[in-house]
Amino acid sequence: MYIPASTYRIQFNSAFPFASAQSIVSYLAELGISDVYASPIFQSRAGSTHGYDVVDPGSINQELGGEEGLRQLVDSLQKKLMGWIQDIVPNHMAYDGQNKMLMDVLESGPDSDYYDSFDVNWNHSYLNIQGRILAPFLGDFYNVCLEQGQIQLKYDESGLSINYYNLKLPLNINTYYPVFTHNLKKFKQKLKKGDPDYIRFLAALYTLRSIPTKVDLLERTDQIAFVKELLWELYSHSTDIHQFVDETIAQFNGIPEDPGSFDLLDRLLTEQYFNLTFWKVGAEEINYRRFFTINELISLRIEDREVFKRTHELIFRLIDQGIFRGLRIDHIDGLYDPGEYLDRLREKAKDAYIVVEKILEADESLRRNWLSKGRLAMNL
Repeated sequence: MYIPASTYRIQFNSAFPFASAQSIVSYLAELGISDVYASPIFQSRAGSTHGYDVVDPGSINQELGGEEGLRQLVDSLQKKLMGWIQDIVPNHMAYDGQNKMLMDVLESGPDSDYYDSFDVNWNHSYLNIQGRILAPFLGDFYNVCLEQGQIQLKYDESGLSINYYNLKLPLNINTYYPVFTHNLKKFKQKLKKGDPDYIRFLAALYTLRSIPTKVDLLERTDQIAFVKELLWELYSHSTDIHQFVDETIAQFNGIPEDPGSFDLLDRLLTEQYFNLTFWKVGAEEINYRRFFTINELISLRIEDREVFKRTHELIFRLIDQGIFRGLRIDHIDGLYDPGEYLDRLREKAKDAYIVVEKILEADESLRRNWLSKGRLAMNL
């Protein structure tokens, strides 16, 4: 098992990407550093300054230089006989519109391939969040934000979404149909009989009503992508459809200071797989496990073998290729079974240096059983 002699931590972000670190490689070698200890470098929220708000554990952050930039930097380090210890975040991901895994859950619910990836209590005792994930991101009570027009239905190339300032959450795919068919009869009266764009529009809407379930996951994914592309093409090229969709969305979004005008949007929101609420409500009604009490960080069910495999595939590939020669595990005590997790790590990374972070209470001791089976090189 490899043991580093001395490490030097580098906090990577857009202001200090991989290219910037190239300039200090010789300096680190002169210091006698054996390994760079890198902050999380996987794709995180745009503009993240720390990297712990991961949105895609399967890719290297493009703001840092991507995988190509990483390989170039590691190559420079290895020429100076230095290695790379990588900080990884197995406990949580960002609750953010850039998190494609989570957004797929919000769009498809139980039919999403990632439905069981996040630590969510889908059967919460509160009826309003049964089968839904709490979204405690509003700056005020729901009714206030709704009737002030701060919550908006929008449409773009990615599809229909609910927006609140910088927050963007996808609409339940099963609720596209009632949106796009609202006032459809009135729209038909404006068009010439047999209008080809209208016929294609209807075909897309009927396809929405027959999307396969998770049982046919590949077909479901392809059909959703096809319908979205077709609808966007029609919206982009047909003046009539463009106007109809814009007018429909405007009607859903209501008129500030006219409470009744928000009834359509309110009903639509009750049919989503998320429940927007005042951020302070999270302390009482939260139904997903967070990182400490940070609403924007949602925990993973890393004990599930499929979740473990999916979120660690890139990590193990880079270990096998000699890019990483050690791992530092962020807040391991947040996991359901830290010992089992370490066993799985050691099984896949037999010779890697593995160290964990654990915050100890004043009267708490580190669990010695984590040292069994050669799991750890050392503990912090």
